[in-house]
Formats: sequence, C-alpha cells, structure tokens
Amino acid sequence: MKRLWLLLTLCWLAACGGQPATKVVIAINPWPGYELLYLAQQQGYFAEEGLRLELVQVASLSDAQRAYLAGGVDGFTGTLIEAVQVAMLGGKPLKIALLADYSAGADLIVAPEHFTSMTQLKGRTLGCEVSSLGIYFLARALMANGMTLDDVKVINVEQGDGNRQLAAGTIDAMVTYPPYSIALLKHEGMQQLFSTREIPGEVLDIVSVSESLLRREPDFPAKLQNVWQKVLEYHMRHPEEANALMARREGISAAEFNASLNGLALLTREAQQQLLADRERLSGMLDSVCDTLTRIQAVSGTCDKLPYLFIGGASQ
Repeated sequence: MKRLWLLLTLCWLAACGGQPATKVVIAINPWPGYELLYLAQQQGYFAEEGLRLELVQVASLSDAQRAYLAGGVDGFTGTLIEAVQVAMLGGKPLKIALLADYSAGADLIVAPEHFTSMTQLKGRTLGCEVSSLGIYFLARALMANGMTLDDVKVINVEQGDGNRQLAAGTIDAMVTYPPYSIALLKHEGMQQLFSTREIPGEVLDIVSVSESLLRREPDFPAKLQNVWQKVLEYHMRHPEEANALMARREGISAAEFNASLNGLALLTREAQQQLLADRERLSGMLDSVCDTLTRIQAVSGTCDKLPYLFIGGASQ
C-alpha cells in the first residue's frame, strides 16, 4: 500500500508540477545481470527515481548494438567491447551510464566432450557473434592457449542458432552465454571448454546511452545507478522470489538462473563509484579492448582517437 501511494504521488507530481521525464528507450539482450533491470521496472524503482524508461527486448548483444547504430534507441545493454565498437564505427557518440557486472565465468565456449582442451580446436570451425563480444572473447581464449584466430575457422552464428549448428556438426564449438549456454549444456556430451573465469576483470557488462540523451537528462546516470542499487538490495532481501521472477522471463528454472548468477560479479553503487574514480584503470581497459579489436580486425582505425567513454571523463 505504501509503494502504491508513493507511485501515485510521483505520477501526480509529474503531471502537475515541473517537466515530465523524458522517455528513454534502451535495447536489452538476454543476460542474467540485465534481468535485474526488468525486476527494477516491475518493482517500480524507475518511477520512484522519476525515470520513464522503456526496455526493448532483442535477441543478442549484436542486435542491441545494431539497434543503437540504426538510431532506434537511446541506449543499449552490452559489454565494453560493443561500446568501443560503436565509438570506432562512428555511431552516435555515447557514454557508459551503468557498470552492471563483470562476467566471471558466465561467458563460455561450449564443445562436444571429445574435445578436452582449447588446443584441440585448432583447424576446427567455431561459431560466435562476430560483430560483438563473441569474437573478442574467442580471440582472448585462443591467446590464453597459445593460438590466434588464424588457427581456427570462425563463422557468424547468432545465439539462438548455436544449438542447431552444433547438432548438425556445422560448427565444432560455440561461444555463448546464459540463458543460451544453459540449453546447450543440457545436451548429452556437451561441455564447457573455457570461460571468463580464466580472464578475470576483462568482460565488463554495461549500459551505454547517447551523449545527446545526457545533454537533455544530465542526472540520468545517477538515477539509473540509484535504481540499480535498489534492485540489488531487493534481490539480497528476497533472493528466492527475485530469482523465480527473473528466471521465468529467461525461460529457465530458478535454480538455473541462480547458478548463472554465480558466474557474475554484480557491482554495487559503491563499487561502481570506486571503479569510475580510477581513470587510469578504466583508460587501460579501453585501450586493451581497442587494441585487441584492432589486432583481430574487428574494427578499423587507430585507438589513439578513441574517446574516454566513462561518465566523468573528458575526451582524450
């Protein structure tokens, strides 16, 4: 009842006093961490912060990035890789408004069990989303095992098609993430060969928004971070209820959803602020991502012109 009264009061204030909040449209892909944004919406936390935020569901990281590049949304969920690609591709200038989590084992390379190591994939055909995190993660996994992309054949496979391609033998391994990885690993004889647990701190999941939005709504990042903190606290207080709600949307069981969260390091507002204060570390992360993407020819151009993408930093 108290929550309902608060929401009605906020709606009345928006209608009767001051300017109504600008509607913000965010493209969002399936990922356990991003489900917390849907949970926040359901709990009314966006409204409490005076945000009119619409979450538009897409199928993959690549789709979220494409929606932004096409100009159809104000922002998108993704990783540092997609944000750097947009900046290098000449998309609408953007900034990173939320540091959601680190992937700490949730991103995987899945293959049949007769492959017992990454090195056995040499000369084989691997599937991934070549226009997003997939190609970066694959390159890093190969580098960690003394190989490069030249040692394998890579074809573009959307996440929803990985299951079919593996079953048909079109590919020998798939770069994937929950909830898609959960379905893949349910098949007999499928196993995990590599995960982001082996490259800690490299895959940062974020929400990026256009600079034009931030000029209109300069307090948007602070409000979004407040929402994120509220939903993290709600999840801590009601883990079973929250996981059941989020699992239902992802089409998996609550136990599977809870297990997938174990592969993430969710970032509190305090943790985000500490990271944002460390400009040297963040600049190094941007440089590392850009250098890798340039080396594997996932983007063209030079990294010295890459702007500083985090909130609170001036362009380089």
